[in-house]
Amino acid sequence: MEYFFYIFLFITLYFQIFLLISFFENKEEKIEKPLEDSDYLSVTIMVPCYNEESTVERTIKSLQELDYPIDKLNIMIIDDGSIDNTWNVVQQFRDDSRIILMQKENEGSKFAALNFALAHIDTELVGVLDADSWVSKNALVEYMYFFRDKEVMATIPSMVIGEPNGILQKSQKAEYDLGLFARKAFSNINAIYITPGPFSVFRKYVFDTLGPYKEAHHTEDAEIALRMQKHHYKIAYSEKSVVYTVPPNKVKPLIKQRVRWVYGFIRNVIDYKGLFFKKEYKELGTIILPIGVFRVFITVILFPLSMWLILVPLLKFLRKILVVGYNPSFFGSFDWFFVGASQIQIFTIIGFFMTIFTIWIGRELIFDRRKFTIDIVYMLVVYTFIAPIWLIKASWNALRSKKESWR
Repeated sequence: MEYFFYIFLFITLYFQIFLLISFFENKEEKIEKPLEDSDYLSVTIMVPCYNEESTVERTIKSLQELDYPIDKLNIMIIDDGSIDNTWNVVQQFRDDSRIILMQKENEGSKFAALNFALAHIDTELVGVLDADSWVSKNALVEYMYFFRDKEVMATIPSMVIGEPNGILQKSQKAEYDLGLFARKAFSNINAIYITPGPFSVFRKYVFDTLGPYKEAHHTEDAEIALRMQKHHYKIAYSEKSVVYTVPPNKVKPLIKQRVRWVYGFIRNVIDYKGLFFKKEYKELGTIILPIGVFRVFITVILFPLSMWLILVPLLKFLRKILVVGYNPSFFGSFDWFFVGASQIQIFTIIGFFMTIFTIWIGRELIFDRRKFTIDIVYMLVVYTFIAPIWLIKASWNALRSKKESWR
């Protein structure tokens, strides 16, 4: 059991150090030339909606307020068979010449709504924004600096939690901030393997050459990115383009969401197993994807064993108190001169501080001055006990090929 912990901690620390090196490898600031008129490419942003009456208005207004030439921007709202008041809510935007309102029957997954819209798009770029998210005014303009490079086929944003309430949402905020650091590191080595629903923008050429979205185990955003990587299409990360999203605020919806994400990751990497351990895919195939799979399955193994190692001594201690009564000597004596620590404890402490450090770096990317906040503590506590639940369930579902429903 102890050896499993050593292997897990070693690989985890190795991966964190690898990401740090990748992050700082191209850290020097580049002076960007001002955008010219020709740099503003025509863009259509797709907003698929299913029962989003409470959030879609804010989403559309944020797109209307983008700092981008009016004649270059189209906004396509797709009501994907909503059974609430979504269609009536979006009618208030019908007089905006940039906005196209569309309806279709629901087919059980977002990819169908996106493909329905793609068939009606002829702009140079095409993007997607979830109907529960909203964007910063400069988000799209910042993308154009990357699309100057003809090799860049897609660009993804800095995705953060907007207006978190409660311990669960705040713990997710720290997790998303940690993800900003990882995205920058992945971008530096061209190893981005997911183009998230909130405001990923592609060249239309991607869909013209590789085909439309696929069902992809309800994670079409991961599949299209892996498909792009398979064909050596470059995906960039624009840290200055910030998009805000609303996370689950209850445990059950959070677990359901993450089971879908992890299940989709596992099944998609199986579908694209040809990327693994091939020199042509560099760090993505030799380090990023293999370690991603390893961390899922090693957590599945270690969590039940670690809980057993915690519960057995605890039960023995409680039984001892029941038999002989409570005695302070049970806890031993504390010596300030010498504090014993095992290798596992030392590795754990190092990992803890490296996690905090990488969250700080992520927040620095989006100019968030709040470097250490209570949400970091929430994340460390909450995810220690909840994350293994969705990892175990998703892994079990993947073994049985049992897909989690979209909603």
